[in-house]
Amino acid sequence: MDDDITSDDIEQRVTAALARYRAADAAMHTRARQASGMTDNELRIVQFLMSENDSERAVTPTLIARHLGITSASTTALLDRLERSGVVQRARHPSDRRSLHIQMTPRGYDTVDTSLEVFADALRRVSSELSASERRTVVGFFDRLTAEAEAIGEMQPIRRIG
Repeated sequence: MDDDITSDDIEQRVTAALARYRAADAAMHTRARQASGMTDNELRIVQFLMSENDSERAVTPTLIARHLGITSASTTALLDRLERSGVVQRARHPSDRRSLHIQMTPRGYDTVDTSLEVFADALRRVSSELSASERRTVVGFFDRLTAEAEAIGEMQPIRRIG
């Protein structure tokens, strides 16, 4: 960066870049919802399953509920709908027979708008182009931003007087 850029300029650039990313991400999700006929939370489940498939971690309904911040009853209803439409399947958990493992089906991958897959590939490509130090900085930034958003989300609402 240029030496004559102030911290206010950098803050404005970061804020503007984040706003551009959020707008582009929202537009991508709108296209994916329209193409797939899924609701926001159904699409979030599919996206979560796709990302966790890369890590080969078994995804349980509890993990999905935690990720979405919804109740287990809501998660069950969403999974029922996705299973009926052939997007996901429930299977016995590989290491805990008492638990279920949620998996994408081949039809599920076909149903999802390719924009999600293209974005996931782009994210992996862009991430791999960063140096280890840059990746640590980006991860640290998003971890701190996430912690701040979560803390604000946990605050009690301010009541208006009058």
